[in-house]
Amino acid sequence: MTADRKDLVAALGQSLKAIDDDYKEEMRELRALFEDAKKEAEKDEPDGTKLRHLLADATEMARTFATLDPAWQAVQRVAKMFGLL
Repeated sequence: MTADRKDLVAALGQSLKAIDDDYKEEMRELRALFEDAKKEAEKDEPDGTKLRHLLADATEMARTFATLDPAWQAVQRVAKMFGLL
């Protein structure tokens, strides 16, 4: 495995840990994309096209989440105030 792919695998692993630590449920689809990308990157001969598509999908999903995150945080705060979370 090349150093670049080792870095990618490590970064994907860190992203998975961050999702598990902080978001769990609301990020399960992004986590699944990261998991698939990590598995593909770990292969002896990864499919570059598949990996690019997985990472592009993850990037788009992360952008969407970043845009919606402040609203989601507000919803969670209000739900907690009412004992719903």
